[in-house]
Amino acid sequence: MFLPGRRLFVLLISAALLLPVFSCAQPAQPARILNVGLLLGSGGLGDRSFNDSAYAGLLEAQKKYNIRFETIDTGTKDANIDALRLFARNHYDLIIAVAFENLESLKTVASEFPGIHFAGIDFELAADNVASVVYREQEADFLMGALAAMLTKTKKVDVIGGTDIPAIRRIMTGFSQGVAYQDPGVTVLTDFAGTFADPAVGLALALKRYGEGVDVIHNAASKTGLGIIQAAQQVNKYVTGTSGDQRYLAPGNMVGNRPKRVDTAVMLLIDGVYHDSFKPGVSSLGLKENGLALGPFDPNIVTPQISARLDDLKQKIIAGQIVVKAE
Repeated sequence: MFLPGRRLFVLLISAALLLPVFSCAQPAQPARILNVGLLLGSGGLGDRSFNDSAYAGLLEAQKKYNIRFETIDTGTKDANIDALRLFARNHYDLIIAVAFENLESLKTVASEFPGIHFAGIDFELAADNVASVVYREQEADFLMGALAAMLTKTKKVDVIGGTDIPAIRRIMTGFSQGVAYQDPGVTVLTDFAGTFADPAVGLALALKRYGEGVDVIHNAASKTGLGIIQAAQQVNKYVTGTSGDQRYLAPGNMVGNRPKRVDTAVMLLIDGVYHDSFKPGVSSLGLKENGLALGPFDPNIVTPQISARLDDLKQKIIAGQIVVKAE
């Protein structure tokens, strides 16, 4: 009878020794999850440009920080304000509006919810709870202008923007400076399509310009630009762009792009909130900050010599040896 009792005594002692360990152990802390709301610009997802780049930033942040996010297509100003208010009333950790057209909507809602973090991409908005990210588009579009000047045979190129907003003005100004720097004998035309969301408008405008002797068009029109690419393919001319890699849309005609890294801006903003280092105010991204990229380009069109020239110009801009004006 001794052995069974001894075993029971030993088991009781062992259990007692373990109790303090369990009682002192801290419960596992759940991973922090941020809720992020994003109001898209005209064209919505599928534009293979500005909005898709913003969405790519959300997906990257989801992998890195395990965020939850929701996107809303832009609509009327009232609808956009309602969408932003809904995010704020649900206490989202960060609410982002992309594209200049959403400035006023964000301004209205940010003033109503001073305790919520808001951010605007591609426009400036001064408020204590708003971080704005703008781009020095002119730096990279200077390079695209130089590229167009090296590719044109007719000495006539064009840049087509969506609507007349500051970012498009910077693109046109930078492009024109790059053309003149590379070859002052090339004529530069500039056009506003009047919309970022209608490929048919881009197609008609581009066909008109190609018919007038333009042989390179720089496309800064988001979803409208899909029509510009289609026009280049129809008449076998060149087109460049300001979005992600679109060469597959018109092989041999789509030379390549200089993407605006909206994903970089989205990641920087989410990173700030996640690490409790959100900073209101305006941030400017250019070539140096990897806010703008160059290429990839069609190697059958952009030779190693052209690439070397573009890289040389890029380094001079980063170093301040070439100063590209915004206006």
